Amino acid sequence: MTQKEAIRLDKTLCPGLSTREDAIRYLQTTVGLWQMFCLLPEEFREDLIGYCMGLNGLAITYDAVFKKIFNPETRTERVESLLSALLGRKVSIRTVLPLLGTALVEKGSFLVMDMLVELDDGTYADLEMQKVGYKFPVERSDCYGADLIMRQYTRLQREKRDRRPFDFKQMKKIFCIVLMEQSSREFIEATQAANTSRQEYIHGRWMRVDTGIMPDSKGLHEDIFVCLDLFRKNVHNIDKNSSLTDAWLTFLSATDVETITQLIEAFPEFLDIYKEIAEFVRKPEELTMMLSEELYIMDRNTEREMRKDMEKENKALELRNNILKVENEGLKDENEGLKEKNAELIGANQELIQRIKLLEDQLAVQYHNQQ
Repeated sequence: MTQKEAIRLDKTLCPGLSTREDAIRYLQTTVGLWQMFCLLPEEFREDLIGYCMGLNGLAITYDAVFKKIFNPETRTERVESLLSALLGRKVSIRTVLPLLGTALVEKGSFLVMDMLVELDDGTYADLEMQKVGYKFPVERSDCYGADLIMRQYTRLQREKRDRRPFDFKQMKKIFCIVLMEQSSREFIEATQAANTSRQEYIHGRWMRVDTGIMPDSKGLHEDIFVCLDLFRKNVHNIDKNSSLTDAWLTFLSATDVETITQLIEAFPEFLDIYKEIAEFVRKPEELTMMLSEELYIMDRNTEREMRKDMEKENKALELRNNILKVENEGLKDENEGLKEKNAELIGANQELIQRIKLLEDQLAVQYHNQQ
């Protein structure tokens, strides 16, 4: 057993079973749990076995876990602390907004957000947790931002009838914060091409005017993309001198025992959150519910990816079909040309045959006269 395996999480933070066999028996105690466990990818299965044995923490990026511990209605101060760290300023939540979009529709269903709140200054903050970054490209972020801008516009228009006249300057900024467990290729390649040993892991995106005018205006929509995997590659240790932002990103990304221990020692307030996670999945039935939610999301994402692949294949086939049509038209034109050429050759051949016949007749007459 390695030194890392010898270190275990406190049993208050996980089931803390002694052996792998004990962990498997624990997972087998509920039929539904074991069936769903077997359907998980191998990486997920090993993570859960390690969690049951206290060798690693449970990934915060599980959808059910993330939404449980960051429920803005019941854990307001916690969400405010995370948003303050990511936005770089102290914020407080005024209102928790509905998660279903009202202005845009995607594949027949409303856009669904992970967390949406209105802050004390009237700005909106949408927080999204993505296990795989490519499932949330910047174009999707633009759609979310457009939906939120329209929500705010509709609300202000409604208030206009009751109180003051509407003015577009009343519109407040929309923040779309995307946490990515696995960064998309664009972020990884961009940081690798920066010719520096440090890879940037927080990226801000906003509107600007190319002539340099209105430098203080960033438009109504700002994106913040957080690459948790790149953060872990660059920030290996956490201590009391670390920033609150690094502490939160460590909490969101770390599952190894050493890092979790460092985080709790430097920021004791995170211990209560880990205990809450442990309580949430203390029983096999609770793990079953969590895995059921995760499998549903995985199946939904797989279905979307398959649909996208089919659309790409259909477009490729359509393009190929168009190319073949063009090639076929070209062959038809070439065939017509060959027919015309063949007709010309037949005509020339007939003329040649007639000339040969005429010469033969002439030669026959000359031979007859000589005789």
